[in-house]
Amino acid sequence: MDKSQLVHELFCDFEGKEYRIEVFLRPDGSHFARTEFSPQDVIISDGFSLEEALLRHQDLLPLAIHSRKMPYSSRLLN
Repeated sequence: MDKSQLVHELFCDFEGKEYRIEVFLRPDGSHFARTEFSPQDVIISDGFSLEEALLRHQDLLPLAIHSRKMPYSSRLLN
């Protein structure tokens, strides 16, 4: 990762499980939110401000969680 700085961290409870959301500040002033499901499975949402990145991420997180619970055979594969 580049010289991004962690500026906010929170835990979101979804269906009885907690997910950590970290928000980072980039050197250019933009932000991104990040949740790690595993070292190889991470979602990232970009935003101009902390609030925008966090809002986008909180909208995306339930979809990301549900898609990981789907049976592998029902996922669309390229």
